[in-house]
Amino acid sequence: MSALPLLLSALFFRRKCYLVTLTGVFAFSQLLLQAAAGQSVAGVIQSIDAAGRVDLQLVAGGSQSARLSSGDRAYLQVGDRIRAQMTTLPGGRQLETVWPNDPKVEGQMLAINGRLRRDTVVRGRQVFRSIGESLPPFALYNQFGTMIQSDDLRGKTCVINFIFTRCMNPRMCPAATTRMQQLQEKVNAAGLQDVWFISMTLDPDFDTPGIFNAYASGRGIDGSNFYFLGGPRQPLLDLKEQLGILSSKDPELIIDHTMRTILVDSSGEIVYQVPGSMWGVEDFFKRIEKMNTKSDG
Repeated sequence: MSALPLLLSALFFRRKCYLVTLTGVFAFSQLLLQAAAGQSVAGVIQSIDAAGRVDLQLVAGGSQSARLSSGDRAYLQVGDRIRAQMTTLPGGRQLETVWPNDPKVEGQMLAINGRLRRDTVVRGRQVFRSIGESLPPFALYNQFGTMIQSDDLRGKTCVINFIFTRCMNPRMCPAATTRMQQLQEKVNAAGLQDVWFISMTLDPDFDTPGIFNAYASGRGIDGSNFYFLGGPRQPLLDLKEQLGILSSKDPELIIDHTMRTILVDSSGEIVYQVPGSMWGVEDFFKRIEKMNTKSDG
């Protein structure tokens, strides 16, 4: 028998095995990707242990155990309703992209943000709100999973800006957050009352309450009057338009964006704003101090 047919047969067999191996590797990698992408779950937290493992009673029926991130663990409690992505990794199940899921609160947010959407459309080309105009209606979640709406700002002097936690440009979001924290510390040390500091996200798909909680905790920020707000994408897009923030996706920066720091008085009126991240702490402090003195008088 000629050696050629045997050689061809061996090569074919090796090629077939190689293709089968590649097919198997591809199928396995697809399974890993699906597991990493996770499945959407919703339910009520039945228990949380010290390590952050929760038992979740699923809305769809049954229960699941999974681990929470440190940021989510810091504010969630037994009895809370949540929705999340459950991923299955070598270390076990993990709950990610966790959001509060109370139907009553979600309904309120939908109604309020519906007003914001209609207002944005009606304003058209005059969508930008300048000094002398009032803040638009909105409702978002803070880093403790609590709904904060525009009406909550009434009676408060507020400093508002936009950031995102994954921002790596030290002159942008990190610098703005540092200045906000410095201003907060100065205001609190002076004993000025009813002053809030609010940072809204430019990255709503990533910046959940738990992500913001860890972000604030890592920077030693006092959360008693400094709130980081996130929530559904559309309301935040509308707020960006109305408050003069431009942004776009960027392969290196994640999000390329402008910045603006806004001062709002206790009636909800925009009284001062500075574009960019390099605004002056002392400038804003003096204005807040003056406004606080007037309200006391």
